[in-house]
Amino acid sequence: MSLPIAMAPRSQGQEIGRLYATRPPPGYAFIRVTTLSDGDRPQVQVNSADLQINEATGASAYRAVPGNQPLNLAVNGSTISKDIVPGAEAYLTLVVSKANSSWAVQSIDEGQSSGDGLKAKLRFFNLVPGCTATLKIANGPTIFQQTPFATVQSRTINPVTAKLEGACGEANASLTLPQLRAGDYSSLFLRKDSERLRLTGQLDETEPYRER
Repeated sequence: MSLPIAMAPRSQGQEIGRLYATRPPPGYAFIRVTTLSDGDRPQVQVNSADLQINEATGASAYRAVPGNQPLNLAVNGSTISKDIVPGAEAYLTLVVSKANSSWAVQSIDEGQSSGDGLKAKLRFFNLVPGCTATLKIANGPTIFQQTPFATVQSRTINPVTAKLEGACGEANASLTLPQLRAGDYSSLFLRKDSERLRLTGQLDETEPYRER
């Protein structure tokens, strides 16, 4: 599928940083956190180190963690990840939400990273409880359909421009996809904030690895 996508310039520094970011040794997993809560972003720590959540997208970059070891994910000082053990080389998105006064986490396994270096890749996450979501090109064909809550669908696309529309039932939200290039991965998150659907997206990036 070719998506028409608006092109915006990137700095040379961004390109170099993404291309040459320090990578971990074999056997590591990659996790990121996205939040469902309204209001102030919670303080998130992974293995006792702060993880920055992007205010605009509600998601972090990926962080390398030791594979096949229990993950220590803490939200506002409380550990909530006792049963999460990321497999080596796996990519996980951890969805953090608050019910009453307690924080909880759901793990979405994205599998292992693979793709066509000549194309870009889209990932669509449905983060709306009780909804089976779709993603389509505005006034055009459907890209993902029948996406249950707390799951992801993905596909490769030609790096081109589009206005996208996520929907749950009769409600919908739109987003103009930013510049993608061959080999890029982009994640789209459909949420419901204050009774309104919201579609956000970010270019997938991994923090430079350092021993913690």
